[in-house]
Amino acid sequence: MIAWLSKFLTIFDKEATVTYAAIIFPVIMAVLTGIAFFLFARKIFYKEDKKIANIIALIATAFFVLIPSLLPRTVAGIPEKESAAFFFIFIGFYFFLEAFTSEKLKRALIFGALAGIATGMLGLIWGGVTFMFLVIPGAVLFEFILGKIDNKRFFSYLLWIIGAMIIMIPFSTRYSPLNLIASVSTGLSFVILFILFIDKIIFEKKIFGIHKKIEKIKIPRRIISIIIAGIIITIIASIAFGVSFVPDIVKNIISDTIHPLAQSRFGVTVAENRQPYFISEWAGEFGPTVFNIPLYFWLFFIGSILFFGYLIRMLEKKEKIILTGSYLVMLICLIFSKYSSSSILNGESTTSIIVYLGGFLFFIGSWAYFYYKKYKEGKLPVFSELNFAYIFYLVTLTMAIIAARGAVRLIMVFGAVSPIAIAFLIIKSIQRYFNEKDDVKKLFIFIITLLILIASLFTIWTYYHSDKGMAESYVPGMYQWQWQKAMAWVRENTLGNSVFAHWWDYGYWLQSIGERATILDGGNAVGYWNHFMGRHVLTGSNERTALDFLYAHNGTHLLIDSTEIGKYGAYSSIGSDEYYDRYSWIPTIFMDESQTQETNNETLYVYPIGTVLDEDIIINKDGKDILLPKGKAFVAVITLKERTNGEIGQPMIFFVYNEKQYSEPLRYIYIKGKLYDFKAGIEAGIFIFPRLDQTLDGRLSVNEKGAAFYLSKRTVHSGIARLYLFNEESDYFKLVHTEDNLINEQLKEQGMSVGDFVYYQGFQGPIKIWEISYPKDIKLNESYLDTEFPEELDTTLGDY
Repeated sequence: MIAWLSKFLTIFDKEATVTYAAIIFPVIMAVLTGIAFFLFARKIFYKEDKKIANIIALIATAFFVLIPSLLPRTVAGIPEKESAAFFFIFIGFYFFLEAFTSEKLKRALIFGALAGIATGMLGLIWGGVTFMFLVIPGAVLFEFILGKIDNKRFFSYLLWIIGAMIIMIPFSTRYSPLNLIASVSTGLSFVILFILFIDKIIFEKKIFGIHKKIEKIKIPRRIISIIIAGIIITIIASIAFGVSFVPDIVKNIISDTIHPLAQSRFGVTVAENRQPYFISEWAGEFGPTVFNIPLYFWLFFIGSILFFGYLIRMLEKKEKIILTGSYLVMLICLIFSKYSSSSILNGESTTSIIVYLGGFLFFIGSWAYFYYKKYKEGKLPVFSELNFAYIFYLVTLTMAIIAARGAVRLIMVFGAVSPIAIAFLIIKSIQRYFNEKDDVKKLFIFIITLLILIASLFTIWTYYHSDKGMAESYVPGMYQWQWQKAMAWVRENTLGNSVFAHWWDYGYWLQSIGERATILDGGNAVGYWNHFMGRHVLTGSNERTALDFLYAHNGTHLLIDSTEIGKYGAYSSIGSDEYYDRYSWIPTIFMDESQTQETNNETLYVYPIGTVLDEDIIINKDGKDILLPKGKAFVAVITLKERTNGEIGQPMIFFVYNEKQYSEPLRYIYIKGKLYDFKAGIEAGIFIFPRLDQTLDGRLSVNEKGAAFYLSKRTVHSGIARLYLFNEESDYFKLVHTEDNLINEQLKEQGMSVGDFVYYQGFQGPIKIWEISYPKDIKLNESYLDTEFPEELDTTLGDY
């Protein structure tokens, strides 16, 4: 899309470049997304007065364009995929609502197809297309159970699926009919289609007269259709894929509901995919916070309950109270079952999972009870009065909450969807105030409405100033300037046909700013190559194996960025075998200056760590072997002694397991630009570098040994440690450029010798580029050109 934009811009300006198109692309898409969101929000309230629908949509759009969680995806200079993705999500949702609410068949079919095309385009851009493949079938299933799927809606839904497949399958190697049908995330749409088809041929076409026998069963017709379709699908799937296929699908559905991204080795590719908790990420993202109350969150929370109440307002009073209460319980369980990492509700404990799933079951059980009750009373048609647009939004909102619960990066999905509930709360509160006749109630409603208005206006005002300040300083930041300078060097000092190896995150930057080809792509065009890059180049200890992979892809240069340190857990997970043999992380640790001890001839430095072991370690104490198990034993502390003459003593490492402490010598230490190997001790190391702090009077204080990385056995011999951290010389990797971080650069200009690395408001390090040469006897290994993941790599950290 950036390339298309670049070509479009050249019509008006021949000097327009791809880089310029990439810079303004997010802004253009943000405007289009705002329009699409407005159309979607307004369509939800199509049964309301047009003025009311417009006002609700305008207020919702005001919140939408200002919510901070979306700003990093839409600010100029950061061409993120999500800036385009959200446009296709909301325009696709709008088209689908138009299709399902249209009274004319032709119009419904056209909009159904358009919704499918939008979904297909999203699938080509962003892996989050699964969000649409869950929301739309989920809403359609609910509508089917309520008996509201006629021929018009059936064919609209069918065209949505066909439209998506027509776009996704021919234009991407990721998608095929089989994997779309067999996938947990996209397969639901086909399952729902099959259920609708079964219902149609049994009860409408009345083939073979089956309906006569089935109607004798005292179960609602739609439930019977679901059961029959489920049995047929189970039989066909078991024959085609094996008897374990369906149980595995059920297991994966439950797992993916609890962990939408976090467990998959291929989902955890960036730090944004870490687990979010209410007390930190949710409360922090959805403020502003007043008296420890995150205003935006509670406005949404109350608004969504009110929204649900309006959906079922035609039901009897008792039914409304119980169903609204069950929705409230589900909402509480969904959100607060992952309250904090240190509480029993940490999202992982048995109690937390029971609370989480229990909320779902209570809500579904409440609906099932009243559904069957109405069926027995012959009053099932009352559910046909439920507004599909409201149902669609509530399904969207629920899926967004589940997504945001699973990964930090998906909080933005919830942030994008939730403003509609707040706008609804504002307008309905005002309407209720003006419609109330009782003076006492009116006063009470006035106070509540006033508080809602004040909280809403304060939130928008806060978001505006937050966005303004963030946008002005966000881009170009120090990191972007560093990359601009590094890419200028690439353009000026490397051949045009050079091929760069690096972790996948930077593919677009190297391609657009550096104007060079890359092995890995920013859009994960061939995900299996990420595995090879992570396994053989970044985490591997065998240089020849790394060269074999790079040679197969004609690699001429290797680039490593400072953020690779924090991403070690991601690419070591992706680069691991089925048993996660490479999985590890590089924790940043700091000297505890309060424990520094000086004597006449040496100084003892203490570095607390507190990280678990990434693999089992066996130590020998008093002739007895002691097992320190991975994931249970802790690395507590590393101590270092430095003599007054500058001589470095061998560090000691302290482990804690079962409340017992064990100390052992540590084999490696890197300090002051030199790697020390003591030839004995625990096969691990510590990498020490300066820490920079700002004093109360504004001056900078440097502790040359203030920060460090703990390097386990798995990480100390890795490619990133050897090349990037230790500057190890190689016959085949020649360091040709080091682009300093701007902080390091400024410190060096001021005469401060801090080396390549410093800790100041985070780890600051250079971008390093190596030129690659190859042994004369190297041969092409075509297995490194494979594009399909082996089945044995389809494991998760939970399995590990």
